[in-house]
Amino acid sequence: MEVEIRTDLPPKIRRQRKQAAISEPHQAELSRNGATPEPVKEQKEKESSAGGSVPLVEVEVLRIPPNPRLVICRYWVLGEERRCTVWVGRNAKFVPRMKFWLPEPSDPVARIRPWPIAPNRLPKRRGRW
Repeated sequence: MEVEIRTDLPPKIRRQRKQAAISEPHQAELSRNGATPEPVKEQKEKESSAGGSVPLVEVEVLRIPPNPRLVICRYWVLGEERRCTVWVGRNAKFVPRMKFWLPEPSDPVARIRPWPIAPNRLPKRRGRW
């Protein structure tokens, strides 16, 4: 005995695969070999790293606060000592008197807030940069 199942639902809608994530094709440039376009995101990263207009300052760790994501540092500008807090992912590998380079925020309000450090720039070993 065979039973036929009938439903009122429409057939399953199949979507096409998503194409490249370039929203504005006129901004994409051809790669060096001229075959495939480079994504816009990579171009922006190249421009920001090539700019070099952000001044780097050497900061020295003064102390490790109770907050496990912050480090209190100091740096010098024109012979004057300034202090800042730096937001690191985990401060377990930072020790006092450790020195490293950070881009100084250009906005005076941003200097008051904790400075961000890139997550891929954390030290591999405790106290070693």
